[in-house]
This record gives sequence, structure tokens and C-alpha cells, in this order.
Amino acid sequence: MSMQILLLHDTPFGLSCPMWWLFSLGAFLLGLLLGWWLWYEYKKRADELDKEVKGYQVKVVDMEKDYMSLKYQYDEIAKSDEKLKLALRQCEADKAVLQTKIDHMGDGGLITGRGAEGIDYTAIFGQDHLQLIEGVGPKVEELLKKAGLATLSDVATASVDDLRAILDNAGPNYRMHDPASWPKQALLAAENHWDELIAMQKTLSAGKDTGDGDTPSKVEKLAAKLLGFSTNPEDLKIIEGVGPKIEQLLKADGINTWSDLAAASVAHLKGLLEKGGDSFRMADPSTWPKQAALAAAGNWKELSEYQEFLDGGKEPA
Repeated sequence: MSMQILLLHDTPFGLSCPMWWLFSLGAFLLGLLLGWWLWYEYKKRADELDKEVKGYQVKVVDMEKDYMSLKYQYDEIAKSDEKLKLALRQCEADKAVLQTKIDHMGDGGLITGRGAEGIDYTAIFGQDHLQLIEGVGPKVEELLKKAGLATLSDVATASVDDLRAILDNAGPNYRMHDPASWPKQALLAAENHWDELIAMQKTLSAGKDTGDGDTPSKVEKLAAKLLGFSTNPEDLKIIEGVGPKIEQLLKADGINTWSDLAAASVAHLKGLLEKGGDSFRMADPSTWPKQAALAAAGNWKELSEYQEFLDGGKEPA
């Protein structure tokens, strides 16, 4: 009993027992309040930081969207630029054809700077179209121009060793090219010797001399493309009067190329159309072999003029 009384009265600071417990409770509540305040400040700051992080994430997403939008706009502009370049080439080709007709009317067909068919290759290609050289494609043309060979005259005056050095320095993908004939081709083009260049290119394959004289000329193929013709001998649709369905009908009979169509008789073609059904009987194939022969021979200017003369693939009455 005396021990219990001693414990009750033995408190720090000489406080009575109730006061001690009240002091202890106050200290506990103050510590609890301080802890809550610290937790509140921590939570508030954590929320602010989280909000800032989310804000930065939103900005990053917006920047990525802006980047993709700008990239899309750039790609569209690049596509538009390529289309405009192609359209310009087409306009230049059309201008060349019209100028050819005007000159033919004025001087009886004696035109300088043109090939045997009267096509103004100089006006069509200009002096910076290096791809007309057999063996030079878009990537090689870009490579040559970066090396300072911007025109046909530049390539004509370059040595074969210099050209090989340019190709070798560009990497293994370019070393397979043989530039031995490039300066001569470029010289013939620069000096408007188109017939000689075309004859030379017919003996070349990827710029290398095959010696057979029977390969297509790159100048003729590019000119045909710029003048609006296909260079694929199996594309029978370039014949005025032949559409996709008639092309299928002809190929089902074994007429697969311009040469095949040129060799076919008009009577045989009429028989095919009659067998094809009512939808084909309205077609008139009387000019198809002649058109095909012109295409097979690469006489693009004459074919273009002949097709302008035709009415729906028929010769006017």
C-alpha cells in the first residue's frame, strides 16, 4: 500500500499524477498534430510533383503529335514537289512535241537536235538529266551531282577513272556499275547526236557493251515515258481502242506483246472480238496492228500523231 502511494506521488517535475497524465496527453496530441501536418505537407508536395510530371507528360505527347503533324506535312510537301516535277517534265515533253510539229511545218522536217523520228530529245531532257545515260539511275545521278558532275557536259569531260573513284567511294552497292561508256554517251547527248546515241545504247546493257545491238535504248524508253507512253511491251492498252478487258481477251489468245499484235491480221482480231460477246463487237481493230508496229519500233512521235488523227481507235471516214 505504501508502494502504490509512492508511485502515485513520484512524478517528474513535481507534478501531481492527474497533471502528469494531462501533460503526457497534450504532448501526444501535439506530436500527432505535428506528424499529421508533416504528412499533409509531404502529400501536398507529392501531389504537386505528380501534377507537374503529368503536365510534362502531356507536353511531351503534344510535342510528339506536333512532330508527327509536321512530318506528315513535310512528306506531303515532298510528294507534291515530286508530282510538280513530274508535271513539269510532262509539260516540257508536250511543249517539245508541239514545237516539233511547228518546226516540221516550217522546215520540211529538217530539224537539228532531234532524233530520226523528229522527237526533240534536247527539249525533253535538257542538260541535267543524267539518267538518260545507260547505266545511270536516280541514286547514281544524285551521287554524280553531289560530286560536281551536274550536267551531261560535266560527265562527258570526266575520266572513267574519276567516275570509278566516285562509285568506289560511295560503297559496295555502287562498285558493280561500269562507267566505261558514260562519258561517250554523255558527249553524244550534250552535242545532240541522238541517233548515234540511240544506236550505241542498243548495244549496251546496264551501261556495258553487249555487242548484239538488240537491247532497248534508254533514251527512247525515257522519252516514251515522258511523252505519256508505257515502255512495257506487254502493255497493250497504249493502243488506241484497246482497254483492260480487250487486253485480257487478246492475251488469252496468245497476243501478249506489241510485236504479237502487229503481226496479227485484222480479220483474226475481228473474229476474237466477235467470240468475246456483244460488248466487244463494237470495237474496230483495223488500226491496232499499225499502232502496235509503231510502238514495237519505238516510233513514239509518229504513234502520237497517228493516235491524234484517230477517232476512238478508228480512222476518220
